Amino acid sequence: MTTIIDVAKMAKVSKTSVSRYLNSQEQGHMTEETKRRIQEAIDKLDYKPSNIARSLKGKSTNVIGVVINDMTNPFFVQMIRGIEMELKDYDYNILICDSYMSVQKEIESLQMLEQRQIDGILLIGMNMPVAHLERMNVKAPIVLLERDAGDTRFQSVKIDNCRGGYEAVEHLIDQGHRRIAHITGNMQSVIARERQQAYVDCMRSYGIEIREAYQVEGRYDIESGYAGMKRLMELSECPTAVFCANDMMAIGAIRYLLEYGYRIPEDVAVVGYDDIEVASMVTPALTTMRQPVLELAKLATRILLHKIALSRCRRVQSEGRSLGVQVHANLAVHHLAGGDVVPGVAWLGVQLPGDGFQIQFRAGDGVVVRLHLPPSAVQGLDFINQLRLVQGAALGG
Repeated sequence: MTTIIDVAKMAKVSKTSVSRYLNSQEQGHMTEETKRRIQEAIDKLDYKPSNIARSLKGKSTNVIGVVINDMTNPFFVQMIRGIEMELKDYDYNILICDSYMSVQKEIESLQMLEQRQIDGILLIGMNMPVAHLERMNVKAPIVLLERDAGDTRFQSVKIDNCRGGYEAVEHLIDQGHRRIAHITGNMQSVIARERQQAYVDCMRSYGIEIREAYQVEGRYDIESGYAGMKRLMELSECPTAVFCANDMMAIGAIRYLLEYGYRIPEDVAVVGYDDIEVASMVTPALTTMRQPVLELAKLATRILLHKIALSRCRRVQSEGRSLGVQVHANLAVHHLAGGDVVPGVAWLGVQLPGDGFQIQFRAGDGVVVRLHLPPSAVQGLDFINQLRLVQGAALGG
């Protein structure tokens, strides 16, 4: 393996000169001829400097670590997209770790990232107590996404889940519903607990009975939404409305209701949360709490870049108490027309038969095309990507 010493020998310079050239510190230390010889040696030897080795001198690996709560959740995948969009003009790579909603995995991921000497860390939907994170004394700058930093030194950017959940339930109450159920997320998740508490608070504030049987735990996926709705509708007195802690579970709930002949919203109203891309294409229209996901992720990334810049200038991590940024979700009602997922194709909607998804659209020549996808196809971004691929087939490409 080629080393910096090999480059120095071929260029007939010292190892220090090569190191200065690689770290852009050659100004005033070497002639243009010397720089030319070093670059020629690098090219001939195909030398690839180690980012880790350079970080020991330059204090930078140009890598940002991202620890994500659940990579199968489209909401969190959208956050990754926002982070990448914000970093596109900077010389940074991201290293993604999926914690699978496990505190132990979060700890292991943080330890691994610190060993790799990454420049900063974004923690998305962290489940570990913030006090525990502070005791870990991670040296790299950290920003929390979708988690309150509390009275700690960390910065945080999050959606106001308590307010958003409250408004979702209040919307159902305003529609005249009193038998309102809630399909929660995985209750290991702080986000799930916040939205569940919002459901309880809203019901109490309106003096509506909170029935234990009306609260069913899900896993943020379609299957648990379907199973939760089934359990609710098998009660002797079933609910007339359900608030689902995310859109994936709301889609599963709708699928069950359609499969068993219930009318939406006449028989049962459904409200989701997140406003993922699929929500705008579901038929019947899905009411959901819209979150500015991309803006949230971009803001957190900008804050982290600022903290990284401060830490480089001072050679120590900036201290001080937490800065918390909290943004609000708002209610969104989607209609049957499918929007602009694929330009040039008129979307007629997405049906939810028992064995998968039936997407219908009209191509440019007026021909109605039907595409069948299994339920698993909507995990992450696969569903949207498959819809976009349809454009070529629909238009004869």
